[in-house]
Amino acid sequence: MSTEEIVKACTAEVGGYVLAAYRDKKTGVLNAANGVSALGALAGIFAQVQARAMLRLGVIPQTETTLVEVSTTSGEKYYFGDAINACLMEGSKDSPSFWNLSAGASRDPKIGDKINLLEIARRAAKDVGGKDFGRPSIGSRYHVTELPVDAVRAHGPWLLARFLELNLDPLLLMYVFGSVAQSFAQFAAGEIKEVKADAPIKRPDIVRLYMESAIPMSKLDLRAVGMAIEGS
Repeated sequence: MSTEEIVKACTAEVGGYVLAAYRDKKTGVLNAANGVSALGALAGIFAQVQARAMLRLGVIPQTETTLVEVSTTSGEKYYFGDAINACLMEGSKDSPSFWNLSAGASRDPKIGDKINLLEIARRAAKDVGGKDFGRPSIGSRYHVTELPVDAVRAHGPWLLARFLELNLDPLLLMYVFGSVAQSFAQFAAGEIKEVKADAPIKRPDIVRLYMESAIPMSKLDLRAVGMAIEGS
């Protein structure tokens, strides 16, 4: 398959997988909040996968701030740095970040003024190692019952294996997840008659929930969630 065909296949696979995972097997009703949170969480952990690939391939130069490892007193490891930020929040026209793409799901041209990414990042750093790490603040409004880290553990290893099987260029991971975030929003917002959402979410809140789950999950140790990649 060509690169374009591979990207389309991976985008369809992720979208279908998340939709199926968060629909009730009997009623077909979508648990919108958990689905949105999970998709954001997966985008976050795969942002680190992409960041490590960019470093490995020399797309981003290695500096003291490119990828920083932080250890807690209990021995857990977390990762911060410019490489992850580039994939998740900053991006460029040629290499858009998850935020660049997922923000379009809000249909709000001023969404950037309403969601403070730095504030979300600061909270993630503050909560590292604690019981509330990764818990989205907006989650209480929409009854998110699954912690983002649990979604990563449940789905991340399988999706990673599929991407490797399909030979997806890791530099295109954020394009895949950003594209899925745009299409999944219509289901979570309750706009698709064939797929009933249990509690439709406002589009700007969908984007906020994506980012509140994605940013902290981008800091996880890949080995701790079953997603270690040889050479990373």
